[in-house]
Amino acid sequence: MQSREARILVVDDEDIIRIGCQRILQNPGFTIDLAENGRVGWEKIQQKSYDMVLVDLMMPEMGGLEVLEKVQAHDEQIITIIITGFATIETAVDAMRKGAYDYLPKPFSPEELRTKIRRGLEKRWLLLEAEELRRERDRNLLELSNEKSRTMTLINCMSEGLIATNRTGQIVLMNPAAQKLLNLPPENAVGSTVEGLLGNPDLEKLIAGELETAARTATVTSKEFAVAEERFLQSNTAPLHDEKGEVWGTVTVLVDISEDKKLDQLKSDFVSLVSHELKSPVAAIAGYLNLIIDGLTAGNPQKEREIILRSRDKADSLLMLINDLLDMSRAERRGAAKVKELLSLAPILEETIQFYQNEAAAKSLSVRIEGLENLPRVVGNRDDLARLFANLVSNAIKYTPERGEVGVKGRKRDGHIEVAVSDTGIGISKEELHKVFGEFFRARNALAHKISGTGLGLAICRRIVDDHHGQITVESEIDKGSTFRVILPVPSGQ
Repeated sequence: MQSREARILVVDDEDIIRIGCQRILQNPGFTIDLAENGRVGWEKIQQKSYDMVLVDLMMPEMGGLEVLEKVQAHDEQIITIIITGFATIETAVDAMRKGAYDYLPKPFSPEELRTKIRRGLEKRWLLLEAEELRRERDRNLLELSNEKSRTMTLINCMSEGLIATNRTGQIVLMNPAAQKLLNLPPENAVGSTVEGLLGNPDLEKLIAGELETAARTATVTSKEFAVAEERFLQSNTAPLHDEKGEVWGTVTVLVDISEDKKLDQLKSDFVSLVSHELKSPVAAIAGYLNLIIDGLTAGNPQKEREIILRSRDKADSLLMLINDLLDMSRAERRGAAKVKELLSLAPILEETIQFYQNEAAAKSLSVRIEGLENLPRVVGNRDDLARLFANLVSNAIKYTPERGEVGVKGRKRDGHIEVAVSDTGIGISKEELHKVFGEFFRARNALAHKISGTGLGLAICRRIVDDHHGQITVESEIDKGSTFRVILPVPSGQ
């Protein structure tokens, strides 16, 4: 009759009906409980789960219709069959209206009882199966919702930009990273077409054009393009297919490759620097030494001394370049194995000025020092800060003509220390001012004056200042000089 165990309760005040139903329904798959009146039957229903209840219509203490109402309120999926000896159309309609599955008039045959039970249990199993399907659907919907939420969280947290379009070119998804990379307003772009929206005709054409070629190829189309000065993006666009293989739309991933481009440029600059700054001095030194080895300076000590001095100067320029490259490498290892301590800048600045005093005197430069006595202490690495101010002071001396002035001035302002290194040198043009802290940069007028340098000193200064959470700025004017300001934070209590 059924494939699962059925729990049935018979509620009737006539012993013969209860016992008769129990004997008729004897089956290994049935559990039959009996109750002699409505009150006892209701108590058992509250204590135990039943699949079906057979309840007499007319009973003392609690009638069948009242039991039916309580059962429906308790669990409307319990199949209830009314047993009545006074069967009329009115009582049948009333019982069905209150939720009864069917009614069984007395007297009834065993086959009538079994038929009602079988049909009622079939409905019960269908109701339970439907309920399980509903619960499974709800679980699946919840899991789908959670999965969608997790997926959207991942997409929104991506550092790469993501743009998905449908087959008509309308945007169906754009994450915040894409809006940021393309400098788009925060308004929701979903539903708009890509044309004229992304602010980059090349990218718009790439996405729209991919829809036309997607049916013929499934390859990823990559392209690099500029979105602003010194900012570059790489787009990777591929078609999206449905389960039938038809093109549904496109997906585009945007990656900021500005740093990669910058690194490539630095590598190119470095190769150029090596080919010129290293090769030329080494070739010159080798040539001078060959002159001596070949005996061309024999008997001319003055000429030989001149050649040796030139070789030494070339070797010194090579050593300066190597030291700058090493300093750059140290500055790039921000915070790695560097000890920072609370220290005073005055001794560092005084030692730096003293070290370069002879160079300044050789050019008859006037060196002024102001405001170093009462400067508060800062937290920093002594070697790095010494290298920072050594670069700034040596540059000021190097780029200042004879009888010029170099000044070092310190002061406290707004919880920071400011150290200004100024000169009356050749200056820097406004067009080149924003490039001075870049690696390997040499100003045109410095090259014109044939002032030696590697173009790394100020880049090292910037990295050291960044590592100390400070700021470095420059003010300059051609033929009037430059002022570099280093601003470092002062810890509380200083």
